[in-house]
Amino acid sequence: MSKPTIEIGGVEYPMTNLNKMLEKIGKMWRKNARISLRMQDKVNTGALYDSIPVIVGEDSDGYYVNITPQVHYWEFVDKGVQGASKNIFARQSESPFKYGANKTRGLRGGIDKWVIQKNLQGTRDAQGRFTPRKSLVYLISNAIWHRGLKPTFFISDTLKRLKPKAMKWLGLAIGEDIADAIRKSLSLNKNIEAK
Repeated sequence: MSKPTIEIGGVEYPMTNLNKMLEKIGKMWRKNARISLRMQDKVNTGALYDSIPVIVGEDSDGYYVNITPQVHYWEFVDKGVQGASKNIFARQSESPFKYGANKTRGLRGGIDKWVIQKNLQGTRDAQGRFTPRKSLVYLISNAIWHRGLKPTFFISDTLKRLKPKAMKWLGLAIGEDIADAIRKSLSLNKNIEAK
């Protein structure tokens, strides 16, 4: 990505304050997203938690900051997944994701790994009988398929909370960069006129 610049009198000046502020906002957004994951007990292996990069870039609309996680399932965690039965989670109806007709595809394998990582072996049913891991995986998968996954909004809500402050900080950073560029331009013009 090219660094942001401002042009005055045909001379480009770097917008160092804007670039630093975009990076700072990205780091704050990532920090808040990670805190949200921890508070909602959504850190298991750490793959999602550790996969959140801060990306400052440029596109046709201008400069931006993004923290899209690098694991494929992050949107399911953020927006939730609608269950096959009546939706029980508030705000989950906004989720674009819904479990399909085949409840065994993909879900049980992931739940099996989760049960192993959480060390949930050795549980007992109401009669005190040992519940095998396979049965436990089936029960958890079936419950998730019917109820869905509760959304965490760890990316989207943290951005909403940060945005008002971020807009103010960006405005100040741009103002400082413009003032610096004007000072440099005036100084350059004085030097040219003195010659």
